[in-house]
Amino acid sequence: MTDAKFLTQHDGPQVYVTYKKRYVGLFAIVLLNLATGFVWLTYSPVASAAEGYLNCDTTIVNLTSILYFVAYLVTSPASGWMFEKKGIKKSLLFGALIQLVGAWLRYFASLIESTPGNSGGRLALTLVGQVIAAGAQPFFLNVPPKFAAVWFSENGRTTATMIGSVSNAFAAAVAQLVIPAITTSPETMADSVLICAIIATVAVIPVFFMADRPPTPPSPSAAEALLETSEEPFWVSLKKVGKNKQFLILMFVFGTFVGFFNAFSSLIVQFSEPFKYSANDAGYFGAAMIVAGLVGAGIAGPVIDRNKQYKLLLKCMVPVATLFYIIFNFVVRENMFIAIIVVSALLGFCSFAMLPVILELGVECTYPVTPSSSTSLLWASGQLFAVVFLLVLGELQDNEKAVSTGVSPPLVFIAVWCVVSTAPIYFFKSGYLRMEAERRSRQNKGVVGKASPQDFEDISLDVKGDVKV
Repeated sequence: MTDAKFLTQHDGPQVYVTYKKRYVGLFAIVLLNLATGFVWLTYSPVASAAEGYLNCDTTIVNLTSILYFVAYLVTSPASGWMFEKKGIKKSLLFGALIQLVGAWLRYFASLIESTPGNSGGRLALTLVGQVIAAGAQPFFLNVPPKFAAVWFSENGRTTATMIGSVSNAFAAAVAQLVIPAITTSPETMADSVLICAIIATVAVIPVFFMADRPPTPPSPSAAEALLETSEEPFWVSLKKVGKNKQFLILMFVFGTFVGFFNAFSSLIVQFSEPFKYSANDAGYFGAAMIVAGLVGAGIAGPVIDRNKQYKLLLKCMVPVATLFYIIFNFVVRENMFIAIIVVSALLGFCSFAMLPVILELGVECTYPVTPSSSTSLLWASGQLFAVVFLLVLGELQDNEKAVSTGVSPPLVFIAVWCVVSTAPIYFFKSGYLRMEAERRSRQNKGVVGKASPQDFEDISLDVKGDVKV
């Protein structure tokens, strides 16, 4: 294939092309995120069964979730370095294989006999497998904005980022429904672990069929990224992003809401148990939040792609999501199942709409640094906050107090923290640096409105493409 610095139609104005093969890569990212969601939440939604299966206490079961967040913080820089040095496809394949190994080690642990007096072997191998699988998570969470920036035009980037990013949360919703349904006792726990290992295996397959980069760029900013012989070193980009005050505001807000979602997903059974709700009931609460969230994100992505009002949406959604966290304190009561479902859904709708918006804003306010730098720091803040919140909320959990007073201390903490975190978002004033650069580029170079890949005779294309400009 000919290496061209820019794509022209018979020496005419520059055009930008998108390719259908981008959907293969997006599907691979979605499937990998689905798998990591299942592996993450194999044990915590069925804490009682997991305790019997591993012969451990609740703290160890909670640790299986905490390890995911800690491992992310450790391996996230490595994922950014690999994206820079090895490209998207090889990095995803590396992460997929790590997840595969960890998932199967957890299943092999089920073949080791475990009793209350001799639980070490199964428990140790399970935790080792969980740590290895958790180390793959940043390869899947960090990639959607970078993949969207390289493969999609500016009229589709937010939607692509949304699809890739919320797939992990969708997996969490499905896992909270499926895992309790198939794990009815400690004896059936091994079946759930096996199913998760199979899902992790299937998730590897699409990666082999994706392309690492498009033959030609879909946008001016993608053209820069694709044509540079060497990107700015990841650590240099990371340092620049970390000094950006506007970006730090996004980190705090993103960390708060992602951290609470992760903590909520992991501990929702414990929050609702004092009010006589079962693990299956808690699964419905989490699923309602996530399914409605997917609808919210699904609406927000295309709408924002059309009107580009990222800041307006964010400043509306943050206080509304905070309001629903406050309302939670008044509906988590006995015999309030429908009310909890409704508030969970409304909270999820607002919260998930923010996810692709903040990820794209992170790229916009730090441009021209590589998207993997801003994305990795945003997700790292979410995972770090999740670890802190899990530890704090676990300590605050008091079933007797919740029953006697009707108030859940962890939910009060969540509401208060969200109120505090609302104010900083109104100090976010950054412009849309990437979109402004693309607008200038189009004005300077001129762009053809319509074109067909067959028009570009000097370049052989291996996939059919739609043209977006």
